[in-house]
Amino acid sequence: MDAEPTDGTEPVRSGGRPAEQLDRLLGRAENADQVEPVLAAEVRSALMHYCGLQSCRHTKGPPRRLNRRTFRHSFLLPDGEVRVLWELEHNAGPDDGAVHCAVFAEREELTLAEWEVDAAFGGAPGPQDLVPDTLAAPYGEALSAAAATGLLADTPDAFRRAYTEGDSAEHARRLLRRATNANAPGQDVRSRLRASIAHDISIVTRRSTLVAGRHVSWSLYEHAFLLLDGSELSLWEIDHTRTPSGDPVCEVYASQDAALDTAVRRIEAT
Repeated sequence: MDAEPTDGTEPVRSGGRPAEQLDRLLGRAENADQVEPVLAAEVRSALMHYCGLQSCRHTKGPPRRLNRRTFRHSFLLPDGEVRVLWELEHNAGPDDGAVHCAVFAEREELTLAEWEVDAAFGGAPGPQDLVPDTLAAPYGEALSAAAATGLLADTPDAFRRAYTEGDSAEHARRLLRRATNANAPGQDVRSRLRASIAHDISIVTRRSTLVAGRHVSWSLYEHAFLLLDGSELSLWEIDHTRTPSGDPVCEVYASQDAALDTAVRRIEAT
């Protein structure tokens, strides 16, 4: 779903120096004092900043129009590492539509905050918020706590992902075959995908920029597969033109974070 601003004034989330983007982010966030000073100082030294929409929910009501957007801010540090801050923006509080913003340095804290906000929408959160098998243990444990409260009840049909494509095992094979990166998903993932019975392809984001005076573009796609046992598995494809010839190439990753880190760290690096 396309992003919509939660009010008439859209915050500036791109352009300028990374330190300026950090200041804007912390200026918007109601919980900015919870960001560790050491982390803030580290991020302030970043060479590059990229912000992308990670997920969103919108409804016209009842009881009123509700919006929730989650943004992923990636900061490329001088040592080549990438630090990520997540921004949660919503108008689902009890104050009748006021826009709230919070910032998180830990993925599990973001997830629990999203569950709390999404409860105002009714039903269960959409497929973009379900937990991938590859997440680290603390993140999974945080969602286990949410499950104990009943927040992870069976997803209503209205929120289930629509798997519209067939011949999925062959599609997975072709996708992994054209991947040019050495760290593409390995044999264990390939074996699981042989049991895929349907799939869905969606574009997550795309971007064009100038790198060393040359136009470079990249797009991120999610290939979501439904397996025979009812489980889901996603591959993340980056198509980009950061090649000596400028010809497009395909890279495939097992997680969205790994794909976006590649885009920020290598494809857009000067």
